[in-house]
Amino acid sequence: MERPGKKFLLIATLICIFLLTGCDKVRFNTYKASEENSKENTIEESKEQQEKEKDATKKEDKNTKDTKKDNSMNVTPTPSVIKPTANIELLIYTINPESGEIEAATAMISDSNELTPELIVSKVVESMADKSIKVGIDKVTTENDAVIVSFLSDQPPLTNVGAGIESAILNSIAQSLMDNLPEYNKVIYRVEGEAYRSEHIDLGIDEAYLE
Repeated sequence: MERPGKKFLLIATLICIFLLTGCDKVRFNTYKASEENSKENTIEESKEQQEKEKDATKKEDKNTKDTKKDNSMNVTPTPSVIKPTANIELLIYTINPESGEIEAATAMISDSNELTPELIVSKVVESMADKSIKVGIDKVTTENDAVIVSFLSDQPPLTNVGAGIESAILNSIAQSLMDNLPEYNKVIYRVEGEAYRSEHIDLGIDEAYLE
């Protein structure tokens, strides 16, 4: 017959083994759960940090754009220096509407303009227009030492003027050209490229009106 002390010792040993095994399992599970929680917390913290960094980047970009916008709005334009145009006087001839004779006149031109036959004729025509005489110019060309002025056939001096006004128009243009352009020695008149013929004057195609 076994003694009761041995049974008690065996039971106590089994209970201790069971308790020790359960504690290790609890400890392991607790450590595992703690590790998973730590990982989850780390992930959450990383996400929060990324969001904060994104927000900070957006704020910096917005501040940079606002600064650039403010700077562009605050730029003071540099005033441009406007120099007055220097004019010179050009002596030409025009018509006195009361007497029908030619008379000297002054036209203002920019000193940067080249003095050409076209410019001189245009100034004479403008002066006559101020006196209600509209002269029709076809074109102005040069050939050797001659200035060739071609008129339109349906405007003065070819139409709507008498012999006196027609001659005054031709004399005003010719004299203005000869006085201002010493390199040219004669003025030839034509009508739309053909010989000058009107009710009062008949010229050859290359005939000089003034030389």
